[in-house]
Amino acid sequence: MAKQESFIKLRGKVGDLSFFKTKNGYQARVKGGVSADRIKNDPSYQRTRENNVEFATVASTAKDIRDVLRPMILQTSDRKMQTRLNSRLFRMIKSDTESVRGERKVNAGSFILLKDFNFNEPALLSNTLFISTVASIDRATGVVELNVPEITPEVHLAKPKAATHFRLTAGATLISLDREIESSNLQLALSGYEPVTAVLAPMVLTSTLPAGSISPILLVFGISFYQEVNSIYYSLNNGAFNALGVVAVDTP
Repeated sequence: MAKQESFIKLRGKVGDLSFFKTKNGYQARVKGGVSADRIKNDPSYQRTRENNVEFATVASTAKDIRDVLRPMILQTSDRKMQTRLNSRLFRMIKSDTESVRGERKVNAGSFILLKDFNFNEPALLSNTLFISTVASIDRATGVVELNVPEITPEVHLAKPKAATHFRLTAGATLISLDREIESSNLQLALSGYEPVTAVLAPMVLTSTLPAGSISPILLVFGISFYQEVNSIYYSLNNGAFNALGVVAVDTP
């Protein structure tokens, strides 16, 4: 590893040289590492190839989940969500006890491991909304219901100080594992903009997915906080206080 003696302090890459700063000053090194061809063909890198294949499977499935849930995820703010979701999917892929290493898949049955996953860890659903909901998923008809009990904000909400209103959202989500058979689908059911100063009566948030689906179904539930100014509802702090989690899973 070379040390830069010049008064010109470089960072980044120039050809095969990488320039960087350490506690010992500015340094440079030649590009190295194992070649892609060796990783692809060398028997000693068999485990690496297996890990790479399964990582690609996890990344692809995680992207599919994020894509279909994007309208809900955009209401939250958690930079580490993608990493945490990938980690949960690695647990799911490891639950495949039939396939050999390197060929394990995220199968339908493993989706139960997504139960209670929070898409905004700084605002956990269980720490934001203190109620017990009851979910009902009828795969034959496609009807998905979430029964929400009475909400007394002073008792059941951990609301940010600036919030004047909140809104509940339930997302019935079909996660396709084979797009040639059926497509992923998201159907939303929303409450109105409810004031944080009034009791909210019990309600049922109902969505309808395609009947007779054969893919895993997730019921994702969230609460978003707003500040009302001149009849316009503004999200607080880019969704940092909004909670969103998987409250029910149904597998074929």
